[in-house]
Amino acid sequence: MQNRGKALFLYSDATGIGTVNRHLQEVIQRLGNVFSPLDVFKTSSMEEGVAKAVDSCGKYDALIFSGGDGTFNHIVGALVGRPDAPTLGYINGGTICDIGKNFGIHGSFRRALKIIEEGYTCGFDVGKINDQYFTYVAAIGVFADIPYVTKRKYKKRLGRIAYYFHAIGSALIPRSVECQIIADGQKYDLRVPFILCLSGKNVGGFPINSRSSSIHDGKFELFLTKPGLFNGLLHYLFFKVRTKKIVAKEFEIHVDYPLPWDVDGEKGPEGNVHILAMDSKLRIFCSKKCAE
Repeated sequence: MQNRGKALFLYSDATGIGTVNRHLQEVIQRLGNVFSPLDVFKTSSMEEGVAKAVDSCGKYDALIFSGGDGTFNHIVGALVGRPDAPTLGYINGGTICDIGKNFGIHGSFRRALKIIEEGYTCGFDVGKINDQYFTYVAAIGVFADIPYVTKRKYKKRLGRIAYYFHAIGSALIPRSVECQIIADGQKYDLRVPFILCLSGKNVGGFPINSRSSSIHDGKFELFLTKPGLFNGLLHYLFFKVRTKKIVAKEFEIHVDYPLPWDVDGEKGPEGNVHILAMDSKLRIFCSKKCAE
């Protein structure tokens, strides 16, 4: 197998369900067959992991890391704009790991390792919501708070089912967002149960935007569903004709809603936002199908 240069592998047991940690020796061995030398570092906090990622710029050809969507968000946000950033390798280790599906990374950690071994790469867009970066979703309204209010102990014990328990409760309480949206200069006034701004395909493990989405076209898709049974959730999953999609590079969104935005599964800004699709210049190991 061809040596692809020097790599740093970051891992932590602070996120997800610990699959990578249970098979750590296998992961290190397989990465060692691809990269030489391979440095391995266990992080004790998100802040330490981000600091090590920033420090890898200009020193390594590849940065391999495991974790959930939140880990991916923090590391990518720290590396945006760095011309000397290494190629990223992602081993999905979170509860659902929607972001990994954008790059063909799904299923077991062995699938992620195989993708890294094959060596295909692609670039990807990164969003900026006010002063915060996101990699695949910014959302507000009913269901949007589920990823960050669900306790980690339940995620580890139940996996994605922990999210679905919360979703059932949210689906039964009618709620809506009054919003004004300006998308690349076009204005919309709407009342919707929730808003999804996506650079990718999946949210909550469900394929919302699987047919026409691109992760490197410089645009995002804004999904807005009509109110309905279960707060319009069925429109996203089955009756997509009742869901409006707006494609644009830049959005100004004014909302009347009491809770914060969800940004890649974590609590984000409150109220009105400006969203911009950015060419991050970052590259990541991906499936052959996703490669540029």
